[in-house]
Parts: sequence; structure tokens; C-alpha cells
Amino acid sequence: MPSIRHRFNAFISWLLPLASLGLLAAIGLGQWAGSYFFLFDLASQFAVQYVGVGTLLLGWSALGRQWRWVLVNGLSVGWQAALVLPWLVTSPPPLTAGQPGFRVMHANVLFTRQDIQNTFDLVAQQQADLIVLQEMTVQQIPRALAFFRATYPYTDTVRAKGPSHIMVLSRTPFRVDAAAKESHQVIHLTTRIRGRTVELMTVHPRPPIFPSWFADRNRQLAFVSARFQRTRQSALLIGDFNISPFAPLYRHWFQQPGVHACRYGFGLQPTWPRFLPVAYLPIDHAFINDRLTTRQFTVLTQRGSDHQAVRVDLQFRP
Repeated sequence: MPSIRHRFNAFISWLLPLASLGLLAAIGLGQWAGSYFFLFDLASQFAVQYVGVGTLLLGWSALGRQWRWVLVNGLSVGWQAALVLPWLVTSPPPLTAGQPGFRVMHANVLFTRQDIQNTFDLVAQQQADLIVLQEMTVQQIPRALAFFRATYPYTDTVRAKGPSHIMVLSRTPFRVDAAAKESHQVIHLTTRIRGRTVELMTVHPRPPIFPSWFADRNRQLAFVSARFQRTRQSALLIGDFNISPFAPLYRHWFQQPGVHACRYGFGLQPTWPRFLPVAYLPIDHAFINDRLTTRQFTVLTQRGSDHQAVRVDLQFRP
């Protein structure tokens, strides 16, 4: 009868190939089929985590002189590192001296919270020109209106999903595209800041954890991507999009000419989930068109929410 030690060694000998092939399969299915099926889309989101796991497996393979698995795990690490590294090594964009700018705040407040006063305080301290609050409930919206009324008298809301609403607050008057709200739960507004016309779009799709939610998210993100690429004024697209930069659909929608990720050049700065840092993903995004430049992209700790808040400082181009 095999000893416990023998059984353990046999288990370990199977574990390395199983883990190595499983990691490569998750990566391959995510990158090749993530555009078509929700589970593969979910698998495509975790490139940073895959680099970490792959590096551990690579070290294990090398220590055991398992050269076949060194090759397999090296492929996994290299594949995912190629997606991650550009976000870590790229420098911030150059700025133009003397050009005016503006600030936008975004916060997913978490709809299950009872007390969100600390989020209101955090947002108010940033003195932004525009504020986007997501996962606001019908109970929280009147409190936000009362708190921000003196500084941000211009507001709009739209029901995004379930009990969650998007709320936009502005220092300056704006007009809203009613059709976008009605058809896709998107707030698309136009306002004037520092004497310049600015368009802001925001949407908060469902997480792609069911086939129908995957389809809903894709419908909304395809809509805002296409609309954003048609903008002619200075424009910003911002929100919790429930997609990371490593997914093939992200590249399809947002790595397009004239669409610039504000995060790019400032590190990955993941935003969710705050309660589980090992799974951290950058899923709260901001994008600008060619008429703007990003001065700074910053995530801020938002106590009580599962998301970090996002502060974006922008500059008009000449």
C-alpha cells in the first residue's frame, strides 16, 4: 500500500502540469474567445493575477528542472506581461503651458450602503467641475442634492440597473441627450467650462456574470464607444464599465484612434474590489478625445464602498 509520502509526491507531480495547462487554457480562452462568451470574457480580465501565478509556476518548474513546464509557464507569463507592462512603463503625456483645464470626479458609492456622507465629503474636497456618482439609490439622491446644491446646482440622473442610478452634478448649466438616456441608460451632456464646450458621457453596465448581463454590458459599451468616437468637441467618457484593459473587447472598443485612456501613463491604479486586493482590477475608467490631455489620473480611497474613487485632471489642447 502506498505511503502517505508517496501519495503526496504523486499528487505534487500531477499538480504542476495541471496548474500550468489550466493557466494557459484560461489565458488562451480569455484572449481568443472572450469577445463571444461571458465566462471567457471573465477569464480575460485578470492579466496581472495571471502574471503572478505564472511566475510562481515558472519558478517551481525551474527548481524541479521540468523544462517542458518552464516553456509552458514562460509562455503564459510572457503573453500576459505583454498586456500589463505598457500600462506600467509608459510616461504621462506632455502638457502645453498656459492652457486651461478642469477636474472631474467619479465614485461608485455602493448601493447597499446606508451612510455615504464620507463619500460626499471626499468628493466635495476635490473641488471638481463635474461629478459622476454611480450606484446611487432613490434614498441617497435627495441627500446628495441637498448637500451639493450650493456648489453644484445643475444635476441629472438616470436609472442604470436594479436600484442603482447614475447622478451627474455640475457647476455649470448643461443640456442632455434625452434619446441616449432612454435607449441605453447613458447620460451624455454638453456644457461650457473655462469658456470651452465640453461633452461628458457616463454609463454603468451590469457585470458580465450571466449571458444576458454580458450582452447588456456589450450593448451599452458598444454604444458609448461609437458615440464617443464621433464627438467633435472636447469630450470625456467616464464610469465603472465592468471591464479591465486586458479584455479583448476593451481593445476593440477603447483602443481606437482618437480614444485615449486617462489612466495610461499613470500606472494601472486598480479600483475594485477594495475588500480583496489580490483580485484588484482597473474597471473604473476615463477616456478623452484628441481635444484634451490628461494632467493626472488618481484613485482615492473611498471608505464604505467596494470601489476606489477616481479623480481626473484634464487640460484643453490649443
